[in-house]
Amino acid sequence: LKGSRGEFAQLYSRVGMALDLEAHKSLSGVDDFNTILASLLPEDDGQSAIRIPGIAEAFLKYSKGNYRRMFKLARGVVRASAIGNQGISVKLIETYAQMLIH
Repeated sequence: LKGSRGEFAQLYSRVGMALDLEAHKSLSGVDDFNTILASLLPEDDGQSAIRIPGIAEAFLKYSKGNYRRMFKLARGVVRASAIGNQGISVKLIETYAQMLIH
């Protein structure tokens, strides 16, 4: 199935965004991890929670570098911090990580 401009319509409909891989090739895995993590965490007074000392390292440690686990951990930590009306802390990350299924 080709679209009006010659693109493959069926495949094209499945693409959500395009990323120039050459431009991001020099980034390390930790940089990628932190970029994705920063997009998942809320900002407090215009400051990302990832800037709090130890937060990024705790997420990397307890997610074991696994992006799916990091997403679940971040989602749970953000939700728990909102419910408890508290900020994101290393202790909260550690506590919530123990509740995740390994």
